[in-house]
Amino acid sequence: MINRVVRALIWSDITLFFSIGLLSPIFAVFVIGNIQNSVLEVVGLSASAYWLSRAIFSVPISRLMDSIPGEKDEYYFMILGSYFMTLIPLFYIISSQPWHLYLLGALNGLAASMAVPGWRILFTNHLDKGATGYEWSIEDVGVSIAIAISSYLGAYLADTFGFSVLFIIITVVGVVGVSVFLVPLHKQAYIIGRFRKNQRKMKENIR
Repeated sequence: MINRVVRALIWSDITLFFSIGLLSPIFAVFVIGNIQNSVLEVVGLSASAYWLSRAIFSVPISRLMDSIPGEKDEYYFMILGSYFMTLIPLFYIISSQPWHLYLLGALNGLAASMAVPGWRILFTNHLDKGATGYEWSIEDVGVSIAIAISSYLGAYLADTFGFSVLFIIITVVGVVGVSVFLVPLHKQAYIIGRFRKNQRKMKENIR
């Protein structure tokens, strides 16, 4: 049996990557067709803005989480970052200039710097003993299947209804995933965070 926290984290990751997969394979098509003066270089630079921003902010935010006892900080960083990531696609609807994409890419990288380390810390902390490989593989298989389905579905939706509708669907799927699977972990994260903090204090007193 996979414990409740790990199960919720897996489903949240599946939902988030499903929503991301709706756009990723056809993002270049959107840029070329909807952004003024666009060439393929704009697509590459927007991706670079995302990864550079994520590289800049990931370490400081992760070190901050490590310095705070308990799991409440990881939980809140994960929630805020995940919500920001799901809301950013809405701004593509009103984007018309290349710099809009660069700015959104940088903001998305910042959001990922909050969500991804927080998720990984909680997932690692709550893995069931003796099932580490199994639970990581379940997460990987679930994400792979989600992306495989959404890659085609996103192209179909954009072709049938247009990119604006697709961006709305991406946001709705992402927000529902965070709200259904991650938000209910608030009480669990608080209890376990407090318990581990007390454990550390007891060990220090013994020493």
